[in-house]
Amino acid sequence: MERVITEAGALAPGVSLHPGEEERYRERTPRSRELLEKARGLIPTGHAGGMWYQLPYPVLLERGKGTQVWDVDGNEYADMRIGDWVMVHGHGDPHVRDAIVEQLDKAGQFGCPEWDLAYRLGSLIQERMPSVERIRFQVSGTETNLLALRLARAYTGRTKLAKATGSYHGIADILIAGTPSIRYVETTLPAGVTEGVAQDVVEYPFNDPDGTEEVLTREADDLAAVIVEPVMGAAGMIPATQDFVDRLRAVTERLGIVLIFDEVVTFPMAYGGAQAHFGIRPDLTTMSKAIGGGLPAAALGGSAEIMDLLEPTRHGGKAPITAASTFGGNVTAMAAGIACVEQLTPEVHQQIGALGERLRAGIDEIGRRHGIPLHATGAGHLTGLHWADERVVDHRTRMESDDEKVTNIVMALMNEGWFTFSFGYLLINRAFDEEKIDAFHEALERALHAVELV
Repeated sequence: MERVITEAGALAPGVSLHPGEEERYRERTPRSRELLEKARGLIPTGHAGGMWYQLPYPVLLERGKGTQVWDVDGNEYADMRIGDWVMVHGHGDPHVRDAIVEQLDKAGQFGCPEWDLAYRLGSLIQERMPSVERIRFQVSGTETNLLALRLARAYTGRTKLAKATGSYHGIADILIAGTPSIRYVETTLPAGVTEGVAQDVVEYPFNDPDGTEEVLTREADDLAAVIVEPVMGAAGMIPATQDFVDRLRAVTERLGIVLIFDEVVTFPMAYGGAQAHFGIRPDLTTMSKAIGGGLPAAALGGSAEIMDLLEPTRHGGKAPITAASTFGGNVTAMAAGIACVEQLTPEVHQQIGALGERLRAGIDEIGRRHGIPLHATGAGHLTGLHWADERVVDHRTRMESDDEKVTNIVMALMNEGWFTFSFGYLLINRAFDEEKIDAFHEALERALHAVELV
């Protein structure tokens, strides 16, 4: 493949883009590039804050409906980013929209005690997740993971956090220190993170029960919490094995370490989230993304014993921990969340899961038929596309995947009308159907030919 130096050289060193498909991409999206450059004069990356990684440059969207989105150049795509892993019912879901409009006619935000909407959404989540004996609402996954860690520290009297090598739990210093989830970040001490913070991070090997038990046992005296993504999201859509999560739960219980399930991404994968899928009862659970129905919402739930550290009446009128969040429990987000979660019935979860299995099986079949190391990982609505001789099951095998080939496949898929990340992460929602999944497989075939990989 001819080497072409573009924005990709800055965003992903060493990545060469297929010249024909890159030219086609640029011809289709000139307005996106023009507006991106205009915005960069004010906003770093040109994006307000969402996931922007897309080569040779991001496409800018302006509307969406169901499975489809349209960019500023008028191109239509099937959306396989679903609002940064959020829009589980598709864009413009009428039930969510009506709930938002109805609430806005009453009030958009109070920022003071409001019991009805938060109580209803909390009850819906609790019914699905018995581990959630108490719940508190925040705004983002990062904020919620930080609160979970603070609770764990207060509860155990210890300081350190253990997380899987290459996992991602948000942008706060303590969460981002350690092995990065993507190849193009090469330091375990990101700029601006102090060594004092980083020394409180311990890493364990995902999907390696023996190796993880060894790390946790060695560090137990200092470990307040172990945090885990049941399906590693940003690190490649890699599901945990049952043996791994079973051992993780057993070891943390034995050592008195708080087990935090980061279900920011995995909440929609089953009725009751990934913890129901695996049959695990974590001590704390963090949630965000889909639970807000498209509006900013997050939640921390867990055992009454730990969560009651937030409750003043349990501690003589002064709670050990205060969790103030101006927009935590925002009434409009709670209304949207109720409308979203109420629709996530067991049948809907089963439907989305079956479509995900169909998506992954079709990708694997294409790889086998062409004799190429293309395969898929994931669970439920989450799928990762990989080009690796060894099947991807953890961070080490994920780093063996050929990111250049995946990036070029995705660029060609964008040209075919499929909107996704350059990482090759594919997300679906309930608005997809078998016909749409089959159409993706046909587009993938064309993309592989377009970039000359078959």
